[in-house]
Amino acid sequence: MTTSTRHIIALLTCCLLAGYPGILPFESNQWAAHAASAPPDPDDPAAGMSGLIYYTLGPSFVTNYDGAGRLKYLKADVSVRVEPGTAPFLERHLPYIRNRLVVLFSAQLEENLTSTQGKEALRRQAMDEVKSALLLLESQEVADRIMNLYFTSFVVQN
Repeated sequence: MTTSTRHIIALLTCCLLAGYPGILPFESNQWAAHAASAPPDPDDPAAGMSGLIYYTLGPSFVTNYDGAGRLKYLKADVSVRVEPGTAPFLERHLPYIRNRLVVLFSAQLEENLTSTQGKEALRRQAMDEVKSALLLLESQEVADRIMNLYFTSFVVQN
């Protein structure tokens, strides 16, 4: 093999590895569209979730709860899993959404915050509050873009 042939092979290899559009049969963004159009694998638990994003409803929620007797505090960080394009709606209405969650968190009884079942019920209630806020302020379509809600930290001081 001659030196010029080696150089051509090396150049073509570099172009292929770098994704040079003149070498590939598709433009680089066409590869992404082609890959995205492949049907999801039903056995893959993450199938269909690649387009979803997480949005933090920060800063941390800090509130007192269970008004009887001594003051008790709850600190929670909350994130929601949403469909793409939902973040602008959340940003626009974040003060209202946070207010609804603060009211929900402060209305809890100690039993609800210390059991696993109580935390799960609170998580579902919090997701319903976010969806209800978006339904009231936007539309059912926007509310349906909220896929799930997660507590990324949850600290109770009694």
